[in-house]
Amino acid sequence: MSDIETQVVDDIFARSEAWENLLALTDDIGSRMAGTQGEVAARDFLVETLRRYGLENVRAEAFPHRAWTPVREALTVTAPVTREIPCRCGGLSPSTPEGGVEAEVLFLERGDREEFKQVKDRVQGRFVVAPYYPVARQLKTPLAADFGAVGLIEARSHAGGLQPARTCAFAKVAAIPVASISREDADYLRRLEARKGRVRLRLTLESRVEQKDSWNVVGEIGQGVEQIVIGGHYDSWHVGPGAGDNAAGVVAVLEAARGLARYGEHLRRRVKVALFGVEELGLVGAWAFTHRHRDALKDTVLMVNNDVGGRPTGIGVMGAEALKSCLEPLAARVRVAGENLPPFRVSVGGPGWGSDFFPFIAHGVPTLGIGTTPVRPEEAIYGHTRADTPDKVYKEGLTECAAINAQVVLHVANLPERPARQMSREEVEVYFRAHRFTETLELLEMWPPERVVERYFSF
Repeated sequence: MSDIETQVVDDIFARSEAWENLLALTDDIGSRMAGTQGEVAARDFLVETLRRYGLENVRAEAFPHRAWTPVREALTVTAPVTREIPCRCGGLSPSTPEGGVEAEVLFLERGDREEFKQVKDRVQGRFVVAPYYPVARQLKTPLAADFGAVGLIEARSHAGGLQPARTCAFAKVAAIPVASISREDADYLRRLEARKGRVRLRLTLESRVEQKDSWNVVGEIGQGVEQIVIGGHYDSWHVGPGAGDNAAGVVAVLEAARGLARYGEHLRRRVKVALFGVEELGLVGAWAFTHRHRDALKDTVLMVNNDVGGRPTGIGVMGAEALKSCLEPLAARVRVAGENLPPFRVSVGGPGWGSDFFPFIAHGVPTLGIGTTPVRPEEAIYGHTRADTPDKVYKEGLTECAAINAQVVLHVANLPERPARQMSREEVEVYFRAHRFTETLELLEMWPPERVVERYFSF
């Protein structure tokens, strides 16, 4: 470990502000849903904090998006009994007619294409009721629409009586209305059908979609043409304060930036901190960032993404297997407290589309994330619900993740050569095909990058 790395890590552990910053975002500001005053308050807090930490060229970069606001959410069992079921409107769900949409239900176990094919003769004209896991709502929604469902009801996979918030389409209004219900209410509907016959539901949703500006908060450390981008998203859902998803990731980035800010002159490469807006409605801020800074992407050596915290367990590399051997010596010296912990390792995984690293991978930029695991079971199961509160966050893990982020950035910033080359467009496509990712991107309408930018930002 170099003298500077030792100083940075010691400072982060000795003077961490991560927990207080998390409370400022969650307890003081609360929900940071895109298009709300909570988002504006978070933007201002992040700008002020990065400036206080001594970063250079701190600014809020505006970008347009389709801001979504739920207005009315109602779900009623109309047969064989009458009963109200609490529900949450899916993000970017279309409004129903004023009197709602009424139909029988069809229960699914997964909601993937194979299952839809198996029940294709029964989907037409019905509500599909499917679990939160294992298939994402953004994939179930277009499949349900393609097979003729009148709507999708997604049930939370964990107990607790909560209705999860999640967008049902990326940066566009979905083709069919979508709502979420609790696991307990889904189980009730199944029992009702088994005991008393076919179940009919009436779903009434009203939501508002309007063009607004949101912001990426950006600051810089050091100089140089080549750069490392380190970031995470600061927006949350309307249902709660988003402590684990993703205030935890944001404060890990802030704390890493605080530790690194004094050492800019010792870095061969520039460090660009990017805290993204509107991740929850389709990685919109990250796409805006890669589009705005597209000329600098060729000089981007690495993107480090932080999304959801816990106890650090390893470093996950995507899009550049050569990073593994480069980072393994660093992995051997990270500080993670706890008993009987497995070795902290570097692993190489396939592409994912569910967080802000994806627009960078789509442009061939090597990416990685800090892998974490919950210390207590309740830390992991409350994401996208009103129960994603600070008490679910592992406090010590925030500082541990911050230190690891700083170590990665220091290490890569000072390598004499790039640790991994960027992929060409053709190599990215081969990478996606090798991991059977093509159909997923088609359902999401997330490829190629030019199509995404046109769809996201042409109003």
